[in-house]
Amino acid sequence: MHGALEHVQGDTFRTRFVDRGVEDAYMTFSLNAAHSIERASMRPISPLADFSFDYADLSLTPAPL
Repeated sequence: MHGALEHVQGDTFRTRFVDRGVEDAYMTFSLNAAHSIERASMRPISPLADFSFDYADLSLTPAPL
């Protein structure tokens, strides 16, 4: 999955996945005290999204540098 992010408000962005078969989602970033991304969470935009797009099960963290 990959696509552009569009700012919505605060630390929340909307995805625009290249593969239109993947349900777009809201992505919210959590920052640490140094203002670096600590983790991210996702939730489908549409309340009618198929249950297979249950992004809440994902644990997204930055890859180590």
